[in-house]
Amino acid sequence: MENMHLNWAAYAVAVIAQMAIGYLWFHPAVMGKMWAEANGRTVDEMKPKNPGLVYGLTILYTLLNTMFLMLNVTGFGQEDAKFHTFQHGLVHAVGFTFMVILPVLGTPSIHEGKPKGWMIVQTGYWFVRVSVAMGILSLWR
Repeated sequence: MENMHLNWAAYAVAVIAQMAIGYLWFHPAVMGKMWAEANGRTVDEMKPKNPGLVYGLTILYTLLNTMFLMLNVTGFGQEDAKFHTFQHGLVHAVGFTFMVILPVLGTPSIHEGKPKGWMIVQTGYWFVRVSVAMGILSLWR
């Protein structure tokens, strides 16, 4: 991995894209209302009580998660130009969704009795989010 090059511009764009996806996805006009209902709340009740802390931690977690995603799609054995495509990142995102996101969200969801709508909103969000991020990171090395 000594030849691994981190494209900080791609990293920054992937982080910003994920934040924008989250804003749009959880907007009441998109999935926000369904998300609130699945949590037994109203849209207004889902608004953060301390936005600075909530969004600050969201940015930090997105930075950390994006670093992992970048290492996943640009790591060892993927140096060849044939792996520098959006589609390559999408293939990784599908695998990541089924092998990581679904079990991580699904296990507590089953035990906590979350409604089906909650799983649809969350899994869909994470699939879209990692697809865009991994596509950007894979294509724009």
